[in-house]
Amino acid sequence: MTWYAHEILLRATPAALQAIRDSALLAPFAYHLHSLQDVDWYLPGHRHGLPQGGLLVIRPVCSAAAQGAQWHEEAILDTTSLPLNPDTLHCLQADIATLLADQVPETSLPAPHLRSMLAALAEQLHETVVYYACGMWGGDLDFEYCLSYEPQETLWVTDVAERGPHEKRALYQALMNIGLMLPSAFFAPHTRSFDWAAHRLT
Repeated sequence: MTWYAHEILLRATPAALQAIRDSALLAPFAYHLHSLQDVDWYLPGHRHGLPQGGLLVIRPVCSAAAQGAQWHEEAILDTTSLPLNPDTLHCLQADIATLLADQVPETSLPAPHLRSMLAALAEQLHETVVYYACGMWGGDLDFEYCLSYEPQETLWVTDVAERGPHEKRALYQALMNIGLMLPSAFFAPHTRSFDWAAHRLT
């Protein structure tokens, strides 16, 4: 079974909620996860919480050419439409494309426009902002990486050739940075049955 995720994640602070509501680009793709009470956890060890105030998710966010862009079967926030923020280019690592080249399809590499925008958002909110991208087939990871902005950029990449503990996955590292600890590899918003419509930011 094929599955993809391309999303921005951050703590749902009052300032973050207001900033996203005020953004004509981001607001149509924004969700506020403030409760997981309706989630089917399958196993008790899957149960996890949310950061204080909840989790803001902006999805799907990728280029129209990205692997999996069409799979979402909904409108995407096309990263090629984002403005480049030259004031935050100094926060970005120069070698991200090289570091990801062996792990990630070229079309799924993060655009500088997206990265500069996320660094600017982190700087504006004084909050860590995460970009998560993942592709799976048949339950196995094809690629998975996270970019974290404080506003300096940090990269985590999951080595898909290894089946290591969930603590080594990029998603675990990035979520920990925004106050969400996963006790297992299970992340409720990444299940097909997750009711995104119930969490749309209003």
